[in-house]
Amino acid sequence: MAIQTLNLDAEWDYKSKFDPDRDSENATVFTLGTLSNRLLSYLQDKATTFKGTNEENVEASIMNASLAIEVVRYGMRGVKNLQDSEGKNVEFETQRQNVHGMDVRAVKSSIVNVIPKAVIMELAEELQKRNELSEAEAKNSDG
Repeated sequence: MAIQTLNLDAEWDYKSKFDPDRDSENATVFTLGTLSNRLLSYLQDKATTFKGTNEENVEASIMNASLAIEVVRYGMRGVKNLQDSEGKNVEFETQRQNVHGMDVRAVKSSIVNVIPKAVIMELAEELQKRNELSEAEAKNSDG
C-alpha cells in the first residue's frame, strides 16, 4: 500500500471523555478538521524554545499547553452543545488570519479561552493524531 496524503477537507465529530453527557443527545460535539503539515509544523516550531550557550549544553523545551491552544484554534471547525457558565449555548465563531503566509480560519479567542484546559489538551491530541502515518505505513519503516 502506498503512502496516502492528508485529506485537508476531512472533518469528524469528537466527544470529550470529560463530558458527563458523552453518551447522550446532550453531549458537546466538537467538529474537528485536519491541519496541514505546514501549519502544524509552524505551530510546533513556534512552541519550541532552546536554552544554552554551546552545542553540548543546549536544552529544548516545548510549551505544550500553548501549542494545544493554537492547534485547537486552527483545527476546530465547529461545536454543538457547548454551554457557557449560565447554561446557554456558545455561538461558534471564526475569523480569517494569515499565519506564516497561510490564509487560515481560526476559532475566536473568546471561545477557546473558556474551554477547560483538559479538554483543550484532549482535542489537540486528537487533531495531531490525524497528521501521523497510518499503522500500516509506520509498520513499513525500519525504525
